[in-house]
Amino acid sequence: MSESYYSGASPSVEPFPISSSHRALAGFVGPSAQQRPGEANEEERRGGVAGPVCAPCEDASPRIVTTGGNFSPSETPEKSRSALALIDWFAFTVTPPDGCGLPWIFGLLVDLFHIPEMTSTGKGWFGYAQRLDLGGFGILAHGGESQRGSYHVEINASGCAHVQDWEKVRAWGEAHGATITRADLAHDDLEGETVSIAAAREWLEAGDFAVNGRPPDASLIDDLGSGKGKTLYIGNRQSGKLCRVYEKGKQLGDTSSPWARVEVELRNKGRVIPWDVLTHPGHYLAGAYPCLSFLSVVQEKIRTITKIVTVTFESAVHNARQMVGKLVNVMMQFHSGDAFTVVNDLKREGIPGRLENYADFLPQIFDGVGNVALVN
Repeated sequence: MSESYYSGASPSVEPFPISSSHRALAGFVGPSAQQRPGEANEEERRGGVAGPVCAPCEDASPRIVTTGGNFSPSETPEKSRSALALIDWFAFTVTPPDGCGLPWIFGLLVDLFHIPEMTSTGKGWFGYAQRLDLGGFGILAHGGESQRGSYHVEINASGCAHVQDWEKVRAWGEAHGATITRADLAHDDLEGETVSIAAAREWLEAGDFAVNGRPPDASLIDDLGSGKGKTLYIGNRQSGKLCRVYEKGKQLGDTSSPWARVEVELRNKGRVIPWDVLTHPGHYLAGAYPCLSFLSVVQEKIRTITKIVTVTFESAVHNARQMVGKLVNVMMQFHSGDAFTVVNDLKREGIPGRLENYADFLPQIFDGVGNVALVN
């Protein structure tokens, strides 16, 4: 019997500038956000880059094809279940209409994902001749005889956080016959009350990650008490479905944080991932494994982003104190206690690299007087 993820009812480097004509060629008109380069190690934390696995898709709205068993979901309200997860990584492959090429795909990325520029890396990528960096928010790969004119796009976690209209992305993908090759669905438990490494190990031992009675592969990366955070992996990429449970707050630098995240990485190996996953990620996350069906906490994107920025900011302040705190004491003495002069001597233009991807959200998160406006 086939397994259904769905739980609930269906509803040297040169930049490429993006011109208004490129945006028009995409068939959409939307605002262009000012984005900045982002974190470089996101995919390293996820276990390394794996190339696109393409599966044939003959239907615009295909049935999910996979192996395993069905699981009956718990009764979570439709609206809550739909909203309990975030899209944390998204990849797709598309072949442009006849006569369309790079300008067409550029315009798409600007209007759907607010990518302001593409920069050539001078390298290829998994059979594609060219790989372009999307301002730190992902990559675009194209070219190569074996790829038959297709383009492959990977939008990372920071890029996904800036998407305002997943319904628009879904409509575009279905209309153009694009194929989703990867979708990561994430749920955050900011207080660690339900999701934790300990809880996930109990679910694993109880067989609640099993499909058709078969226990999945599992491995634990233990920080051995260092406070850097543990990660539990269930499943493997070869099967097309991998679950990660990890201590997100500790990963960001808060050694005492209870914040835990569970995320399921879906790939189109032996299955077709429907575009509906973008607008109903909670349904698919809750239906991925028996132990996840209970999730019912509404996921709020700004709450999660606020937590990421807060933990990262506090960690950066701690590191700065360790590096220059004593120097600040000496400078205060030298400047007769004039803190303004000390700060003016030390500050630099720009934003720390770990916060750059969230620069557009900072006005919503900081209240303007140096305090973090935590979302409760």
